[in-house]
Amino acid sequence: MDTSALPPARTVGAVIAAGLSAWLLVACGAAGGGASADRSTEAVSQGSAPEMADEDAAAGAAEESADGAETGEGGEGGTGGGTDVEIDARDLIHTADLSVRVDDVAGASEAAKDVAVEAGGYVASEQLSTPAGGTPESSLTLRIPNEGYDDALGELAELGDRSSLERSVEDVTEEVTDVESRIESAEASLETLRGYLDEAQDVDDLLEVEREIQSRQAELESLQSRMESLSNLTSYSTVHLRLMPPETYLEEPEEDSIGFLGGLERGWRALLSLGEGLAVAVGWVLPFAAVVLVVGAGPWIWWRRRRAARSATPTAERTIDSAPDTADGGSDAPDGGDGR
Repeated sequence: MDTSALPPARTVGAVIAAGLSAWLLVACGAAGGGASADRSTEAVSQGSAPEMADEDAAAGAAEESADGAETGEGGEGGTGGGTDVEIDARDLIHTADLSVRVDDVAGASEAAKDVAVEAGGYVASEQLSTPAGGTPESSLTLRIPNEGYDDALGELAELGDRSSLERSVEDVTEEVTDVESRIESAEASLETLRGYLDEAQDVDDLLEVEREIQSRQAELESLQSRMESLSNLTSYSTVHLRLMPPETYLEEPEEDSIGFLGGLERGWRALLSLGEGLAVAVGWVLPFAAVVLVVGAGPWIWWRRRRAARSATPTAERTIDSAPDTADGGSDAPDGGDGR
């Protein structure tokens, strides 16, 4: 079918349909075999996709089916050889939780890190704590390559008296296979869509194809990130190690008596601490006192003046009241003189 005779919108639809169909063919080729490839190819032809895209998709599906059939027959060429290959190729995540009681927690922690490094691994996290009045403890998370996992675990248990050990294995083979298949399908789909960029007839066609490419690219990057995480988890085993002191651990007792000089020293330190505390308190209160003094100075002065004025008023009244008595006393004096 000649796509050049179609309108631009139908051309873009045909291009996108061809890309989606090719992606589905690659993803389902191994599971569906030749019959699925034939049905998918027929669906592509009904969607008005270019004939070249149909041929490429069908060829890819056939190749995937052939590879799947060859793998299923057994890689060693003998009966039962496929089973051994499947067991050896399993993708497993090993995890262990180990608790060990040691005399020297800090020293054992350093020794545990050396064991991990010598095995080709690394320390993912470390926490060493000594709470007040408690016992020191250390918690480490070690990542050790699978090849030296068992030997390293034995060396870690020999650091002291093993208190507990829990091991677990998670099989993620199906997830790894699924992610790998989806990555291959996404890559093939991207290659097909990039080839359609040259067939875009106008800006709208170009933008639509580019949007589809960006969407597939984001999906591919997410799958690759997940695959990288799975690869790390299946290549390195995780050991959660907890180091604790013996159950009979006792803190070093303090001396029974500190003596006169010890008491004098502690008393002097207490006095200095008290002085520092008072200085801090004064420094803390001083800014507030200054603000209160500035704000309250005006009202206080006004109140003092008003009080003084009130005190002066009764005094003046008493002076006025006593003035007539003084005048009367003065007039009597001459009269008395006359009588004499």
